[in-house]
Amino acid sequence: MAEEWAKRRELELMQPGGVLTAKWRGVTLGDAFERYLHEFAQGAGRSKRATIQQMGRFPISRVQITELTSEQVIEHAVMRRNSGVLPQTINQDIVWLGIILKTAVAAWKMPVDLGEFESAKLLLRSKGLIAKAEARARRPSGKEIESLRAYFQRSQRIRPSAIIPMEDIMDFAIASSRRQEEITRLTWSDLDRESMTCWVRDAKHPRQKWGNHKRFKLSHEAMAIIQRQPRYQGEDRIFPYQPKSIGTRWRAATAACGIEDLRFHDLRHEATSRLFEAGYEIVEVQQFTLHESWDVLKRYTHLRPESLVLR
Repeated sequence: MAEEWAKRRELELMQPGGVLTAKWRGVTLGDAFERYLHEFAQGAGRSKRATIQQMGRFPISRVQITELTSEQVIEHAVMRRNSGVLPQTINQDIVWLGIILKTAVAAWKMPVDLGEFESAKLLLRSKGLIAKAEARARRPSGKEIESLRAYFQRSQRIRPSAIIPMEDIMDFAIASSRRQEEITRLTWSDLDRESMTCWVRDAKHPRQKWGNHKRFKLSHEAMAIIQRQPRYQGEDRIFPYQPKSIGTRWRAATAACGIEDLRFHDLRHEATSRLFEAGYEIVEVQQFTLHESWDVLKRYTHLRPESLVLR
C-alpha cells in the first residue's frame, strides 16, 4: 500500500504545477480570507471587512482554495439567494471572492484556477443571481431635515456638554458635501479663510487609499458653521469626533423621528443637488464635491429639454 501511494504521489507531483499544488494542499478559502484581512485590508472600510468576515462563516470558506470549482461558487450564490439576499448583495460576495483569489495568485503564488471563478461569475450574471447596485438617489425632504434638527436640539438641551453637535454636523454635510469620515479629518491648520478653501486629507478615491489630499471650496454657509465651532487646546481638528459615533447618533435620530432609509451619506447627494439647483456648472460643482468623474455628477443635474434656451 505504501508503494502504491508513493507511485501515485510521484505521478501527481510530476503533473504541471504539481509541486506547487501540493505546497498549498489543505489551505482553505477561509485561510485566504484571514490572510487577506491581515495583509491587505488595513485601510478597508467597515462594510468591506464585514463582507469578508461574513464569507468566512459560510460553507464555501471550508473549500480548499486549489480545488475551488465554478459549481461551488454558484452553489454559494444560490444558497444566498434562497436565504432572501438580493442580487446586489450577493454581487459583493462575488466581487470580494474574485479580489482575494486574484491576490492569492499574484501575491502568494497559489495555483488557483481563475477560469473556474470567471465561468461561474459569467453564469451568475446571465441568470440574474448577481447584479450591480443601482445608483442611490435618496434626498431628505425639508420636513425630514426639520424633524432631525428638532431632535438634535432637544438632545443638546438635555446633555449640552456630552453630546456631539449633530445639528451643526448635519448642516455642514449639506453645505459642504463632505463625507462622514472626511468631516472628522478637517483641521484648522488646513483651513484658508481668505480663499474659503480647506484641504481634505486622504480623500476617497477608487484606487488611491492614502495620500490623496485635495483642496475644496467652502460655501458661505459651510464657512459660518466652521467659524462657530469651539477650539480645544492641543486639538487641530475642527470636528474632533469619531465617525462611528456620528453614525450611531444619526441612526438613532432617524429611528426616533420615524424616518426610513435615510443614510448620512445621502446628505452628500443632497449637497450636490443643491449646488446644481443654485446654478453652478459641473466643473464648478466639482470644486466643492471633489467627485473624480464628471459622469457621476451628471445624474445630479436633472436637466429637462424644456429648460434649454435656444441661442
